[in-house]
Amino acid sequence: MIENWLFIAAMLAVLLIPGPTNALLVSSAHHQGIAKTFALVPAQLLGYLYGISIWALLIHLTLPIWPFLIDILHFASTIYVLWLAFHLWKASHLKTHSQLHKTLTPSQLFITTLKNPKTILFAAGIFPVETWDSYLHYFLVMSVFVLCLIPCSLFWIYWGRTVLAGNIKGVSADRIYKGSALFLILCMLPVVIQFF
Repeated sequence: MIENWLFIAAMLAVLLIPGPTNALLVSSAHHQGIAKTFALVPAQLLGYLYGISIWALLIHLTLPIWPFLIDILHFASTIYVLWLAFHLWKASHLKTHSQLHKTLTPSQLFITTLKNPKTILFAAGIFPVETWDSYLHYFLVMSVFVLCLIPCSLFWIYWGRTVLAGNIKGVSADRIYKGSALFLILCMLPVVIQFF
């Protein structure tokens, strides 16, 4: 059984940080409305499930041939998290992104999510190794993932739209990015410590 459930905090942190998928949801909610955007969440979920499963399968198939691949991916995930936190600290391109992407289709969201580097991070660095040992573990972890993804998506749809519209005084995209960077580093510490 999965003994350490600390990965949930890291999973929430990664899902909440601004990324290509979240920016598309915010932009869509701003331009197309909340109801139409919420209907796109299953496409995001499928994109994550396919992406994570493909990377996990690749890792599983190459592990006997190249046993250091998982360590390389763990290290790359750690570097990616640090780079992302640094990038988030310096960036605030939510408004620019919104102006470029005024409409969103389920296939666009699915493909963007499938290509999102977060899928590698989940498969190689955040999900416990026991996830891939049995169907029960896989469905348990994926169920927790779904339970985390839906509120995170709703958060970006509602709150991101409000920030983008300028309805909250004192809250800007810049502050969202800086707060996300700190939140990401804080929640990823247990995963990084567990790796080393």
